[in-house]
Amino acid sequence: MNDSLFSRDGLSLDRLRSFLAVAEAGSIAKAAPDNLSRQAQMSRQIGELEAFFGTELTLRRGKTLALSPAGERLAALVRQQFEDLRDFHREQHQQPKTFRIGAGASLLEWMVIPATKEIRRILRGASLHLEVMRSRELVESVREGSLDFAAVREDALSEELRVKASLRLSSMTFHLCAARSLIPTGNKLGLSTVQNWRDLPWAVLSGGGQLDVKIRGILKASCPTMTPAVECTSLLQVKELVIRGVCAGILPSMGMHGLTEAGVVSREFEPLKDYGRPLVLHWNERQMRRREVAESTIKELANNLRA
Repeated sequence: MNDSLFSRDGLSLDRLRSFLAVAEAGSIAKAAPDNLSRQAQMSRQIGELEAFFGTELTLRRGKTLALSPAGERLAALVRQQFEDLRDFHREQHQQPKTFRIGAGASLLEWMVIPATKEIRRILRGASLHLEVMRSRELVESVREGSLDFAAVREDALSEELRVKASLRLSSMTFHLCAARSLIPTGNKLGLSTVQNWRDLPWAVLSGGGQLDVKIRGILKASCPTMTPAVECTSLLQVKELVIRGVCAGILPSMGMHGLTEAGVVSREFEPLKDYGRPLVLHWNERQMRRREVAESTIKELANNLRA
């Protein structure tokens, strides 16, 4: 019975809704911008929830709020229950569900978006929300239930998650790509010979990710004084600079579509030959059970993302 749960003041749907809004926004100010009255109400409601549950739910860090372990647990529970209620409401009105799919910017562009028509069909006409995140954020968002699926590097998952909640999509190989106009006349783009590529103007990633660090290390080893011509925040930008003939760049195999037609020469990049990184479709088993997504449906999704 729930009588004991609701016999005391402090617990209500509105308080839980306010708590979740603050948890997802990262601060009360961001959850209710330009509304001081609502901010004060949210602060009071979180305090009432803390009094009700007898534990600290948030930890203040400067101008932002971090969730305590108990707060993280409560946010996950509230998010799940609200999602279940939304699903129930949609079912009763014969409306499709909403599913959230996350990946890096380039993976969304090159893998997920081309498959969206089939993904929606497999998920019975679902509305899709696509989210750009880094690998660690993707894994955490799937864990807490704010994402339903993630296309992510296999090495971002624990061994347990690789076995229980992922399906292999593809393995990336990496290619040195440059417009023919950048290559001196008579010089073939030989990737095994450093002299053939080290003097090209390079577009590289910024941000300190694994691929960024690896590529910069290779370039610095070949020419210690080398300075990138352009630093980019995504592989999509690198590809665009390559197509425009501004820079050479390293692109994964899934990003090679259309380069030949654009007059770009490409060869497998030998220094990254053993750096192939498998990609997987990752999900939360409990979330799939709650949202009634069958194992066969997940397998069909993975098959279409492999296409």
